[in-house]
Amino acid sequence: MTVTYAGIRRYAFSFLALPGIVFALGFLRWYIGVPMALLILCATVWMLMQGKAEPIPSDAPQLRLKRWQCLALLGIVTLWCLLSGLGNLYYQSSDWGARNAIFRDLIRFDWPVVYASKNAALVYYIGFWLPPALVGKLFLALGCGIGTAFAIGNIALLLWSVAHLYVILLLVMLLTRADTPKRFFAVILIFIGFGGWDIIGAIVKLITVGTPIPRHLEWWTHYQFSAMTTCLGWVFNQAIPAWLTVACFLHEKKLCNYAFLVVMCAASAPLPCVGLAAYMLAVLVWRTVCACRRRQLPALLREILTPQNLIAVFLVFPMWLLYYMSNMAVGAEPTLKQTRIDYPAVAILLAAAVAMIVLAVWRYRRGGKGLSLLLPGIALLTVGIWGFFNADVTWLYLWSLLLESALYLGVLWWAERDTLLYRVALFSAVLLPLFKIGTDFDFCMRASIPTVFILAVLSIRFLLCHEDAVTRRRTVAPEQRLPRVLCLILIGVLLVGSVTLMAELVSGVRGVIEAGRLNAVNDGIYTFDQIFTGERYGADRNFIAERYLETFFFRYLAK
Repeated sequence: MTVTYAGIRRYAFSFLALPGIVFALGFLRWYIGVPMALLILCATVWMLMQGKAEPIPSDAPQLRLKRWQCLALLGIVTLWCLLSGLGNLYYQSSDWGARNAIFRDLIRFDWPVVYASKNAALVYYIGFWLPPALVGKLFLALGCGIGTAFAIGNIALLLWSVAHLYVILLLVMLLTRADTPKRFFAVILIFIGFGGWDIIGAIVKLITVGTPIPRHLEWWTHYQFSAMTTCLGWVFNQAIPAWLTVACFLHEKKLCNYAFLVVMCAASAPLPCVGLAAYMLAVLVWRTVCACRRRQLPALLREILTPQNLIAVFLVFPMWLLYYMSNMAVGAEPTLKQTRIDYPAVAILLAAAVAMIVLAVWRYRRGGKGLSLLLPGIALLTVGIWGFFNADVTWLYLWSLLLESALYLGVLWWAERDTLLYRVALFSAVLLPLFKIGTDFDFCMRASIPTVFILAVLSIRFLLCHEDAVTRRRTVAPEQRLPRVLCLILIGVLLVGSVTLMAELVSGVRGVIEAGRLNAVNDGIYTFDQIFTGERYGADRNFIAERYLETFFFRYLAK
């Protein structure tokens, strides 16, 4: 089988567009929903036809996979999904209680889902669930009980997730040119095992403050950049569509589909969309500067103002914005964490920033390239000044920055320092932890999903590009010595980061043993159509719109 981006993009775009179409038809009034669904469908078809008409560059990456490789990829992806709890056939993490309740309510209740018992409506990132929920709803309408319909819906959800991840990994293999069996398996293993040094952070916290190592390693810090397997096992509904969108973004050579991709992803993953929008905005600014220099601004505007982008920005985006704005957690304060300031930590950041900026200026004046040092310096200076006045810049922030992202950024600096992706990743890693939106630290954990994905792709690409320097047993050439050392360091960083994957797998085995059954499903909430009291009071505030009829969306747009 020959795999190219031109051939696989139709599946990726269709996967991203389908939740928006289902939502428009199922949640909106018919005279709004039908035109909206038709516009999304027309935009998708237009994109696919436009892409098919464009000539394929001669240097476009392609893969030739044998049948056994396709089957192996399918089997590995399916196993990964099962071990993460998808399908309700294996142990599930604590976050699954709410997710099972959301999915059951989408099958059980009419759309939009309204809870008469509490004068509230379901408002959450439900897009990824909608197509599988529609399958469960069909069987419920045919006379099956809610238990049977829910079980069938979960199988549909499993297949839906497997199909997404299959396409995602093929796109990653294209990006990294994994054209041999060795590279094929390297991409799969690194992608699934990619994560930060959570075990080191947990050990340091155990030694310094006596906090026991948590069962879920990433709980050692709230400045969390979630590992790949963590995302799949805890927030699959956001991670999977976000990964697919980022993979498409990395393949797209023009701006003609950017807005459509990010807005379609907002159906399932609005917080990751914020993180991805930073990369798209950086590309837009860079392309605009280049177009102005070359006097090609009209051509760039034609590239941006495509039908699909206009439909996404002016019609679909307002729909999702109004829907999410009705959620009762959106207006929660504080929007930024207002806690104590750790002045030594701020001083370290400021000193490091000043040193990097001075060194960058010195290199530039001597005729060298100083931008690669200037940008990190500016990022650290921004954080230091921010922290000095009002933000929560603490020793924990510095440790988290080092162990969650700086190790990868440091190793990749030599090869990627002049690329736009790397520079935006650096700024994202430094700045995202400083924001707290809503009632918890979800913004940092979820808006960082695109950055973690991009760091994984850059790490894979770096290792595969210097494969000879690593695998050659004899003395390497002088120009390959530094890449060899960096590759070995990166392999070590990846191995330590994969401990998070191992911890998640061990947690699953322990959960199965404790429950005494394989399908240790977390279904304690069951439905949000209940009044939570006592310790569970407010347990649904992230998932509902209170007094929903007073919101614009439910008053004027919803059925």
